[in-house]
Amino acid sequence: MFSCTDYQFQPTIRFWINPPSVIVGRFQAVKLEVDTSLCTKHGIAIVRRFTGGGAVYHDEGNLNFTILNRRQGESVTKLHEINSSYIIAALKSMGLQSKCVLPNSVYLGDRKISGAACALNSHHALWHASILVSTDTTTLRQVLSPSRETIESNFVRSKWRPVTTLNEHLSKPINVEEFSLQLTRSIRRFMGVDLQPGHLSETEEEMSRTLYDRKYGLSRWNLHGTVENDAKGE
Repeated sequence: MFSCTDYQFQPTIRFWINPPSVIVGRFQAVKLEVDTSLCTKHGIAIVRRFTGGGAVYHDEGNLNFTILNRRQGESVTKLHEINSSYIIAALKSMGLQSKCVLPNSVYLGDRKISGAACALNSHHALWHASILVSTDTTTLRQVLSPSRETIESNFVRSKWRPVTTLNEHLSKPINVEEFSLQLTRSIRRFMGVDLQPGHLSETEEEMSRTLYDRKYGLSRWNLHGTVENDAKGE
């Protein structure tokens, strides 16, 4: 995790890797997006994030990163354009031409390599994205196969797009750690800031444990998007 110091607030860039898992959007129905039987068979976790958007598949070949910054009045569209430019620049430094495809994607050629989501309030903007570096796209297509079906629903539905990985376009494969360094250089250059390694404070560590215990570790939240019954021990 990297942060640049501010007196009251620390803009933060966080990189992380998840084990095989399906991440559904805040307002999605798991049964409409995920092959739950296949996930159970292969030990693939199903979890729900607090931001909107569609379902995605993560594994150790997928680089995830979050940018938390002050909001300068940007719209959601503008935020995607700005932050996607860091990914595009990193890919360009590797000889690859990509483009931002609104509302929230980066494409290499005619295939999606990155998707993003965000959460905004009046003061801050949290934007996070995933980049397919060497992801197992066969498993991705299998576990997300229900999302390609046309079913009328009041829930937010994923929009299926053909995907690609970074290593499909490189003569010499790289891993997520190597690409994270390229991305870090790109962010430094475009933001014009000095990124310093950081860590969670004791208060943040305690808060993360509380959130996991009361919400994000609960099956009712992850599978149904609610927490009331779990809080009562049901």
